[in-house]
This record gives sequence, C-alpha cells and structure tokens, in this order.
Amino acid sequence: MEWISLASTALGAGIGIGSTLLVDRVRWRRERAGHDLDVRRQMYADYTAALSRIRTALNECAQEDIPAAERPRRVREVFLTPGAYEIRHQLTIVAPPEIVEAARSGLEGRFDAAVAELRTVMRLDLGAAKSITAR
Repeated sequence: MEWISLASTALGAGIGIGSTLLVDRVRWRRERAGHDLDVRRQMYADYTAALSRIRTALNECAQEDIPAAERPRRVREVFLTPGAYEIRHQLTIVAPPEIVEAARSGLEGRFDAAVAELRTVMRLDLGAAKSITAR
C-alpha cells in the first residue's frame, strides 16, 4: 500500500510542476506580445516623425535660394538626414508585410496620401481605431 501513496504523491507533484510551467509559458507569451507591440509602436512613431521632418525639410529646401547645380545634392541631404530610410529597413524586420509595403510607397509615391495610408495600416496593426475621429 505504500507504493500507492508514493505514486499519488509523484502524480500530484507532476501535475503541480506541469501546471506551473504552463502558467509561466502563458505569462511569458503575453509579456512578449506586449513588448513586441511596444517596440512596433515606438518604431512607427519614430518613422512617421522622420517622414514629417523630411516633408518639412523638403519644403524648406524648395524655398531656399541655392544654385540649380547644388539643388540635387541639397535635396538628397535633407531627404536622408531625418533617418526615415534607416528606420524603414528596421520596419522590414519587425512589422507585418502590409506595413513594410505602405512604408515603401511612403518614400517612393505621392507623399501625403501614402503616409496617411501608412498611418492607417499602423493603427490597425496596433489595434487602434481606423481613424482618430472614428470613435
């Protein structure tokens, strides 16, 4: 009869350890998902801020009185300085494909419309409302 109490004790210990490991795994996944969301949220904010700085810098560049021969170099300089190009490459690692495609078109297509679409896709990915005004 001693083996029954020993077996039931071992079984109880196994169940206890297994449930603890399961709960720890679920908690780890939840924390990881929250961290991943925070990383994407920060990267999205950094990217859209860099795009805004590019737009402002390009507008200022367009109003500068500089020689025509200097203009291409100056435009390239103000385009690359805010860091959006580098952040876009970081996005390709952590963001879903639709974000990456919207970011690509944000730098290559019609700027304002593409950035607006990018923000919409980012907001959807983060679980926010489709529009800031749609509440």
